[in-house]
Amino acid sequence: MRSSNTLLIFGGLCLTILVACSPDRSALNWLHKTERDWAKLENKQPEWPEMLDSEALQNRLDFLAESLGKTQNWVQKPLDAAVKTKLTALVTDLEAAQSHLETQQSDPSSYNLGLRLRSLFAPDQPFEMKKLEDLENYLDQASVYYRQAKQKLQAPAPNQCDSAVAQHIISITYLREELGAKIAESNLPNLKIKQLNQKISRSCLYMKDYLAWCRSMAFEARN
Repeated sequence: MRSSNTLLIFGGLCLTILVACSPDRSALNWLHKTERDWAKLENKQPEWPEMLDSEALQNRLDFLAESLGKTQNWVQKPLDAAVKTKLTALVTDLEAAQSHLETQQSDPSSYNLGLRLRSLFAPDQPFEMKKLEDLENYLDQASVYYRQAKQKLQAPAPNQCDSAVAQHIISITYLREELGAKIAESNLPNLKIKQLNQKISRSCLYMKDYLAWCRSMAFEARN
């Protein structure tokens, strides 16, 4: 009797090991690990995705490229249909994330401080005091924002540079006129209004420099 029980236990243990080591289980383990690792990277994402520095951006792209390759290898194996469906969905998600991040290396229009600030303040609405801290924070980061943009962009296409130039002309006008008017009509102290206007002027200089850089990149590409 004891021998029979031992055999049953041993048999059950062997079955458990076989299931745990099956291709389907291994594929699911890979899938769940990849999802967890990507989620950890996403949790470190800045509020504005394009504010990733060049090293963080490249680390994410390297992770996605490696994960995509391995996930696609799993898809090609003879696996259960339900497992393949989950792996295919993961490939779709990783490719979407990869495409979104690659724009930071190819499209100068993905960087636009003016457009970002405009999203903070609805058109035809008065200045919202609760957003003052955010406004100052982003204006103070203008130099870093555009320095990182130029570091990350790799041979952008001329037409994309042209688009970035046109968009930044509009954004500079927005900062100086629409946003400036909102601030002037706010209940802020005169000293704070003056400080904000100075920060806006400084940010516009960084935007002008980026605009000129985009024009230069387009000129070089065409010649």
